[in-house]
Amino acid sequence: MFFFLLKRLLLALPSLWLIATLIFLLSRLLPGTFGAENILKESGDFYSTGTAAARKAAYASFLHKTYQDLPLFYFSIQAAAEAGTPAANLPEQERKLLKKLSWHYGNEEAVAAYVNCIKELRQELHIRDNAGHLANIEKLYTVTEPEALLATVKETVSNMGNTAPSLTSKLQTSAATLVRRQQPYRAFLPAIYWHGTQNQYHQWLTKLLQGNLGNSFRDNRSVFTILKEAIQATILLLLASMLLTTLLALELGIFLQKQSGRRWRRIILPFLFFTDRIPVFLLALLLLLLFASPDYFQLFPVYGLGYYTGAEENLLQRILFMAPYLVLPIICLVFVNLPYLTNQFYRTMADISHTEYIKTAKAKGLAEGTIIRRHILRNALLPIITLLSDFIPALVAGAVVIETVFAIPGMGSLLVQAVQARDYPVMVGIVLVVALAKIISHLVADFFYTLADPRLRLTAS
Repeated sequence: MFFFLLKRLLLALPSLWLIATLIFLLSRLLPGTFGAENILKESGDFYSTGTAAARKAAYASFLHKTYQDLPLFYFSIQAAAEAGTPAANLPEQERKLLKKLSWHYGNEEAVAAYVNCIKELRQELHIRDNAGHLANIEKLYTVTEPEALLATVKETVSNMGNTAPSLTSKLQTSAATLVRRQQPYRAFLPAIYWHGTQNQYHQWLTKLLQGNLGNSFRDNRSVFTILKEAIQATILLLLASMLLTTLLALELGIFLQKQSGRRWRRIILPFLFFTDRIPVFLLALLLLLLFASPDYFQLFPVYGLGYYTGAEENLLQRILFMAPYLVLPIICLVFVNLPYLTNQFYRTMADISHTEYIKTAKAKGLAEGTIIRRHILRNALLPIITLLSDFIPALVAGAVVIETVFAIPGMGSLLVQAVQARDYPVMVGIVLVVALAKIISHLVADFFYTLADPRLRLTAS
């Protein structure tokens, strides 16, 4: 059995690597995710505060810190119109314009010269604090067609008059050169660029293998430290709710399978069907109103986990201190997930109860409880274990809502805060933790498979 589990673990490692790689690539490729300009603007007006040199230094520092001054992967397949990564240090708006014009005109040198002219002119107007002419410059970022581009450049230069004449003349010349030397066919020619180990993915994966998930954009704290602080409450919440839900669903399924519980099926099964349709956030609000409001029964704290001032190494005291704050969230998760598990357990045992060996056990005169627990339940363990291994994502999804409603500082509320703050390193770390939990749940399921079914132990050996 050891070698069977070891084999499953070795098969799970490539899956974990593939999931982590996809999460990283998607986080960097989605539009606007790691946009340096947008993130810097959220911490202050990027273009209206400080000198141009200070803004440029802050921008370059951010790109270097997040490795965005490097290529994304070991290699890239691009159109021949794009010369690798010529605009790594350009602001995001100029970088987008450069890519758009490169695809349209195909001459990367002429495009880079034109975009640099716009960038220099824009910086000069920022230094002069000329908001009126800046509005004219913004029009240049929206046109790509040759006639419209030349007309917009001419109009912009005309409106600016004698403002920065050398730069406006340079802009007109570069625009005319761009239109005259366009090579649109190069947008259809592929080019492969090899970047070696100096790329974003290699740097991220190397740090990930060392346990470093990067730093948060909000407070520059280590993502690993933030996740470590938040995961404690989430693990306690999920484990308690999963254990209670499983035990209750199993006992309800056994009760409904018994002869004495058959008359209750017409009541319990429709009731479970009805409760399964109640949204989790609505149930959470109802529990808060009934059992945490001074107007009704204020039996439990309203929100949060309180503030524990005792010795942190005493885990039992800490759990007992947090218990009153977790009662309502656990009840909410149990109540929401109980109908599905109970119905699945009952249906699985009902299917097995009609098999020949169960009929033989009944013919031998075995007690009903013995037949259900030692024969029906044991043969229903495999599908039940599969259900429980797939139960974790549902609990995690419910925990996001529950922790937000009850203001529990766990992984769910942390994910909501990270999304609202565009804190992408924390978001990627949370998704990785959930993926890791999913893979571990499958490994644990494989372990219980071998315990439940002797045939699998024989095959594994």
